[in-house]
Amino acid sequence: MTLVSVGKLAEPFSQEGCEFFAERIRRYAALNLIAVPEEKIPSRGRREYILKQEGRRIRAKIRPGVFTAVVDERGKLISSEAFAHLLETWSSSGLKEVVFILGGPYGLDDCLKEKADFRLSLSSMTLTHGLAKLLLLEQIYRAFTILRGEPYHK
Repeated sequence: MTLVSVGKLAEPFSQEGCEFFAERIRRYAALNLIAVPEEKIPSRGRREYILKQEGRRIRAKIRPGVFTAVVDERGKLISSEAFAHLLETWSSSGLKEVVFILGGPYGLDDCLKEKADFRLSLSSMTLTHGLAKLLLLEQIYRAFTILRGEPYHK
């Protein structure tokens, strides 16, 4: 399992939380965390340019043919249990790797979203990048505990 995200986490609590859940996930599966640089061009009128540059950096980190799941506000909003069963289905279908993709402050390039195998929404609310990454990692960990019947998920 790989998580490719844009930029560094600004808040110390997000960094600590992400490290905490990443270590817990690694008890169940290999996890690779990759951060690509956020585009530093001023945003006024340049949103599409920023998304294209960040999208190019993300694509450079993903091997062709892997299963990709993007975090997208217009993606599918599902329960923790449904997410756990999705991970189980993906795993049992013979996928060698699932790559989660989390964009930066402006989201993701449309090309990445269109080519993704799955679009996941974490919330109807807007989240900071750090909270979105932390929430995704927590839900991946929760999914493993659900699938194993462990008490954490209650």
